[in-house]
Amino acid sequence: MDEELQIQDPASLAAEVNRQYLNLQPYIELAQHIMDAPVCEIHIRDAHYQDVVAPNVDEAVYKDLISYNAIRKNGKISEIGDLTNNKLYKDHSYVKTPPGFQYYCSAKLTTINGRDIGVIYVLDTKTKHVSNKQKEQFRYLAQLVMNAIEYENKYRGLASNLEALNDCFHKLNHDLRSPISGILGISDLLTEEKDNTEFPTQELTMIKESAETILDIIDEVLVDTKTGSNGHKKQEESSVEVIIEQLKHLYHPPAKAKGLSLKFVNHIDADLNVSHAFTLELLQIIGNLLSNAIKFTPENGAIETTITRETDKNKDILDITVTDNGKGMSADQIAAFNNGIEVTRSAGTNGEQSFGRGLTDINQMVTRTGGSISVKAGKNNNGTQFSISLPLPVDNLGKLLSSISLKEKTNPIRNGIK
Repeated sequence: MDEELQIQDPASLAAEVNRQYLNLQPYIELAQHIMDAPVCEIHIRDAHYQDVVAPNVDEAVYKDLISYNAIRKNGKISEIGDLTNNKLYKDHSYVKTPPGFQYYCSAKLTTINGRDIGVIYVLDTKTKHVSNKQKEQFRYLAQLVMNAIEYENKYRGLASNLEALNDCFHKLNHDLRSPISGILGISDLLTEEKDNTEFPTQELTMIKESAETILDIIDEVLVDTKTGSNGHKKQEESSVEVIIEQLKHLYHPPAKAKGLSLKFVNHIDADLNVSHAFTLELLQIIGNLLSNAIKFTPENGAIETTITRETDKNKDILDITVTDNGKGMSADQIAAFNNGIEVTRSAGTNGEQSFGRGLTDINQMVTRTGGSISVKAGKNNNGTQFSISLPLPVDNLGKLLSSISLKEKTNPIRNGIK
């Protein structure tokens, strides 16, 4: 077999075409209309010179060398106006016996890499020659068929990769959940022990709540990898104050271990609650920024997180800033981050390893919530300040508007003055 006839990935493109590419039927019908022919077939061969077809005519037709020869020929279109007068095909059964095909025309299926992997062809029971316009339309249709096959092949490859990624997430969930659940169990036992004096109850509670928060975040990641619910019951809403307490539990220990001051300033009303899903998004976004700040701030440094709320044109926005006085970012790194470009990785002040994905992940998480994020150098070019604006979910906006309406009824506006 001639080497130039082999295709790059025969198995994925040629296997079970009739089952995989059900959406090709409209192309077949369009080819019949363009070429004014009663029969149209799609013939794809693999590297072993075998063919797989979406057949509706006698097997002898597409097993014949007619399509193989069409693939070998130069040019995109191969037309035989009268099969009964062609010495290669006149004695074949599909020409001599009913339905007695007399006309054949094919257009090559060529991959984006320039490999000819098959043809789309039409058959007719009468001799004829079609116009150049019809041939050009037929050739263009073959390109569309090839695009559909390659897009389907890419989609199936991506779907397979996604399935493998989901399996990886579930394995990771199992591997992480087991030890964290063990920590929860131990903290419960120690908390319940009446004679326990070695471990303060407050610290045990902090360990337990931190472990529970981590499990919640793991669950949310698993939900994101699925199209539906993870089957858990609907979680309760949380106030911003509760979210801050969870962040304290998670990030005070590593900050304290490095000798850092970790401060939170909350300007949000205590009665403003957010959904469980939005709570986890805040924990991930702010948590990643705090983790970065702890990594790149030297001993005796300071980190401050401020959360405020703004209402603009019926939009309720959470404004969050995370400021540190650490080693900061270079001008190139700041420009890259603000332009959505991956920031070059660097080690922390104590040599902490960087995986080069933290800031990219933060950017993606903020974008997913419909928010925006930017960074600039801190005061006197020391450290960094990340500024985030996140729109509150619609349910929370409705509650906000209701509370505003109630306040206006309590304090009516007279002559423009409350």
